[in-house]
Amino acid sequence: MRFTVLGTGSATPDADRGPAGFLVQHGGRSWLVDGGSGTLQRLAKIGVDPRKLDGAVYSHRHPDHCADLVPLLFAMHTPPARNDDFRVWAGTGFAAYVDQLSAIYEKWITFGNDGRRGAIVREMSLDGPDATDIGGLKLVTRPAKHSAGALHLRFEADGMAFVYSGDTGPSDALVELARGAELLVCECSGSDQRPVEGHMTPSAIADLVARARPREVWLTHLFPHVNAAEAVRTVAKTGVKVRRPNDLQNWEP
Repeated sequence: MRFTVLGTGSATPDADRGPAGFLVQHGGRSWLVDGGSGTLQRLAKIGVDPRKLDGAVYSHRHPDHCADLVPLLFAMHTPPARNDDFRVWAGTGFAAYVDQLSAIYEKWITFGNDGRRGAIVREMSLDGPDATDIGGLKLVTRPAKHSAGALHLRFEADGMAFVYSGDTGPSDALVELARGAELLVCECSGSDQRPVEGHMTPSAIADLVARARPREVWLTHLFPHVNAAEAVRTVAKTGVKVRRPNDLQNWEP
């Protein structure tokens, strides 16, 4: 399983860091995980044609995590149009969101031989644990402590696991999902001095890591007031390897 960070930033514009976006690859297949603005360009930079993705998984519906969905579907519409379904996995409410987008953009975000296909959404529960196979990769979810249908995501294959917090406040469900993972990618939107409601702080992440003991932690989604070096030092006190990755950085075992 290979994991690439496409965007390590937040909703605040940053010249060097795009909004949230990631790529998970396994067995010759590729899935987009979230996708704020600019994600398609960063996919192209690493040689991945967004029109040929095997699907996408979204942690929630906030624009800095899914704004590139319309450009993605529009790209699949343009000649030569994609001929097979594009499958999406996300929390309850995402299908209605896609329906609303379809009502606005109509034929411009449909594709296929009949010109009628678009995103086919499989909704994951917001009420408790859920799991499904997305094509040789197991997706396990838990509700996150955020809004807009937010989920924690765990991807499993070949005895390994990668976990993505999505946006969230401190969460026992995230501790459960992150336990024993090879990599935990966790948002760190607030500082301990200036926490942000519905988001994580360095000390909250340190508590999570001390309880879950993942093999490695990557901090993303830092708001401008968060001191990245201080956040890394705080989490590193757990004895677990931690870093703040850059856009386009990849991880593989």
